Formats: sequence, structure tokens, C-alpha cells
Amino acid sequence: MKRIFRSKVFYLLIFLVTLGIVLVFNNDKEPTEKLTEDEFFTTLEDGKVTFLELEPQKSVYEIRGGLVGYEKDQYFIASVPNSEISLDRMNNAAEEHDIEKIEITPEDETSGWVSLFTTTIPFMIIFMLFLVILLFTVVIKRLDRHR
Repeated sequence: MKRIFRSKVFYLLIFLVTLGIVLVFNNDKEPTEKLTEDEFFTTLEDGKVTFLELEPQKSVYEIRGGLVGYEKDQYFIASVPNSEISLDRMNNAAEEHDIEKIEITPEDETSGWVSLFTTTIPFMIIFMLFLVILLFTVVIKRLDRHR
């Protein structure tokens, strides 16, 4: 009984330590505020934005930036449609108000190797399972013959 209790306590401690480590390293800082598209363009055109980081994601730009009066670790997040009109509005406001820093992060591209492996591995697993089942049936038939 003591061994079972000790092993359960041991595994519980391992779980809690692992959970603590994950929570410490996964402590992403939340944005100070989330702006709608209209709020973003209003603050941008009023000259209240200090920096912008744009990241294309499918049909929208995820925008991260700072506003006047924000501290270093404070930022906002906004989503803007990926269109010429939105880009023109951002460029015009950035030129008009001399925004210090504008970064555009390129969209991540999937490696050819990753695509190859993700498409072929499911078929390889199915093929291996088929072979294992076939092998078991052959072994069972041979064992039945020898009895």
C-alpha cells in the first residue's frame, strides 16, 4: 500500500513540476488593449501611434503597435483587412506623422520537407498497420496448423 501511495505522490509531483515549468515559459504578455479596425485607423490618423509591426495572416494583417503614453512593454493589437485601401491608409498616415518604426513580418512558408512528410506519413502508418494485421493473421494460421 505504501508503494502505491508513494508512486502516486511521485507522479503527482512530476505532473505539478511539469505544469509549473510550462506555465512559467508560456507566460505570454497580453496586449494592453485590442483595437477594432476603425479605432486603429482613427488613432493612426490622429498621430497617436509610435510604432507598428504588421504580420500578414491569410486575408488580414495582424497589427501590433504602441500608442503615445504607453510604456515599453505595453502594446495594442488590431486586425485590418489585407487590401490596397488599408495599406494606402496606413502608408499615408505613417508618412504624415513620421512613425519611427514600421516592421512587416513576412508570412511563414511551409517547408517542402514538412509538406512531404505530413502528406506521406498517414499513408505509411496505414500501410504499416495493414502489414502488422496481415503478419498476425499469418502467424495465427501457422500456430493453428501446428496444434
